[in-house]
Amino acid sequence: MEPTQQPVLQGPVLEDSSLEWDLFWEKNKSLILGILAVIVIGGVGVAVWFAYSSSQNAAAQTLLAEATEISSLQAVVDKFPKTMPAADALMQIAAAEREAGNMEKSTTAFREFLNRFPNHPLAGGALLGVAMNQDAAGDAQSAMATCQQVVTQFPQSYAAPFAAYTEAEILLRGFQIEEARRGFNMVVTQFPASPAARMSAGQLSRLGGGAPTAPPQ
Repeated sequence: MEPTQQPVLQGPVLEDSSLEWDLFWEKNKSLILGILAVIVIGGVGVAVWFAYSSSQNAAAQTLLAEATEISSLQAVVDKFPKTMPAADALMQIAAAEREAGNMEKSTTAFREFLNRFPNHPLAGGALLGVAMNQDAAGDAQSAMATCQQVVTQFPQSYAAPFAAYTEAEILLRGFQIEEARRGFNMVVTQFPASPAARMSAGQLSRLGGGAPTAPPQ
């Protein structure tokens, strides 16, 4: 009689995925719980920050709407220094001080705006405001240098063509005719779609030099 042959079993006798997960969990639960805690805390933090930021902006906007004097505008800046209403308040302070003839105070407000909000869409305009104050105060050289800074730092801003035009105007006032003509030409060629380009073309016409043809867009 031949001996009975036992079948050879291939692979694991039992595949239990739940057992594998239990082993994985026991081994890594501290790391997993830590990651989940960070995600939850981070999400809560973002939500709290957003709610706080929104309430701050709303309160600042209300205070700005009620501001009628420089002192009340400054209160918006002091109480809500990082909000967009604070940026608006600083620009209004700069304009009000300039209108009152206080060029230094106006420039201080413009520079505070630039320090607090360097990436604001109106940053180029604030720097142009500094240049205009310098020009009004009789410092033509500083004004031209600041206009050049506007064009260099904020070439895509609405302020860049006006800064270039302002520099050319200062040169024209100083009877530097050829330098002024080159400046107006630059505005027309570099910023052809801007109002400053049309103003420059008019100046070139008065100076007896035709405006250059703008390159195709």
